[in-house]
Amino acid sequence: MVKGEERNQRLREILLSKQTEVERDIRQHLARQIGPENEHRLDSALDQGDLSSIDMGEGVDLALLEMRNKTRKAIHQALQRLGEGTYGYCEECGGEIEEKRLKVMPFAQLCIVCQRKKEELEKIEKEESIRDADSA
Repeated sequence: MVKGEERNQRLREILLSKQTEVERDIRQHLARQIGPENEHRLDSALDQGDLSSIDMGEGVDLALLEMRNKTRKAIHQALQRLGEGTYGYCEECGGEIEEKRLKVMPFAQLCIVCQRKKEELEKIEKEESIRDADSA
């Protein structure tokens, strides 16, 4: 097997493993949400404090579920890029993204150098918008 093919196979395994993990988390989360304990909560007499706690918990649960779904979509897109031969390469500079980075964040689209530059630019833009808002 050629070195590039070996890398692609390792990257595919990383992506598929992460995809399985995220999808399992989503299924477990949904199972907990519609489980029998939730039916019991609805049937019991709850005071306002109980209702507030449930509402806050559901908001947090929904946010976590949305994050997991975004991750699932990003992994799906990464698998598509892998099939196209563009996965594992920085969208900014075109260089290879280190496997170590892809193991941690398999849907990364930027190498670490370009990611840092992007974050620095975003930080500068945020500071400028705060200064502009303060001077207005």
